[in-house]
Amino acid sequence: MPKTRETVIAHLKGREKQLEYIGFPRQQAEWITLVCLHSGLFTRDQFAFYLQGANRFYVRRCVKTLLECRVSSRLIADERVIDGRLICRIFGKQISEVLEIPHTRHRRETSLEVTRRRLLSLDFVLDHLDLPWLTTEQEKVSCFEQLGIERALLPRRIYAGHAKGLTHYFPLKTPIAVGPESAVFVYVDPGMGTRTELDSWGEAHRRLWERLRKCGRSVEVVAVAWEQKLLDRAGRRLRSWKVEDMSDDEKEALMLRQAIAETDFDTIERYGGFDAVVEMILRWDRKNPVPKDRGSIDSFRLWGSHRCRRIGDRLTK
Repeated sequence: MPKTRETVIAHLKGREKQLEYIGFPRQQAEWITLVCLHSGLFTRDQFAFYLQGANRFYVRRCVKTLLECRVSSRLIADERVIDGRLICRIFGKQISEVLEIPHTRHRRETSLEVTRRRLLSLDFVLDHLDLPWLTTEQEKVSCFEQLGIERALLPRRIYAGHAKGLTHYFPLKTPIAVGPESAVFVYVDPGMGTRTELDSWGEAHRRLWERLRKCGRSVEVVAVAWEQKLLDRAGRRLRSWKVEDMSDDEKEALMLRQAIAETDFDTIERYGGFDAVVEMILRWDRKNPVPKDRGSIDSFRLWGSHRCRRIGDRLTK
């Protein structure tokens, strides 16, 4: 039998209680809620880790129970082999409605790249359950709006076609945690993209990070992958984003860019007006060409997934 978890997972916000009311044991209700909020997918290794040392027979029985479970006479989960690895998907619409996340895209079947990203995201969260995670798009947008950060500064994707004009914020759905003094943004490298994808992700978040830092919160980026070469590549890039690696002149140039972007008239006037500020920035850029996202974060770290590594080994063969 697994150990009983003594602490409550705060960022679930009591949603798991709704599943307990319809008959799920506490730990299974927590697990289903975690998966639905963070990935929609999981492996048995991840489930075993969450159950704190349960043997494989107990895990197998729990998964079998989940696969056979019906709500309103409909199955809520399935399990299939993806490149040689069993991956369970929770897709029951009724479960999402009970958890009050009826429109989550985690219920959908998806590409191999997105599957990798979701599994890695869940794996990182499992090792950091105490962080104040923002689990849904609505929670993320609301949190930043409460901090006085307008939606125009948030990463977004505007869809065309039959969904023309529909906007989704934080479209990659990677984990974000925001506390009173700091914010953590997780970049997940599924190992199928190009070297420029991290730059594109950073550029999409840069103005948000700058505003968060101005609000008094430090910004940390965590790069997550299952291959060391991917982590090494991310580390080299993230190192150039740190504020502490900037010279005083570089910090001043960044501050002036922020003043223009945010129409900070007090700062602009203090430096001689708009034209004078623009000329100072251009003069700096001519002398010291640097990436425009330099100096946008306070710290970074690299995190390798051990539980997903075996999945990665299989997927990359």
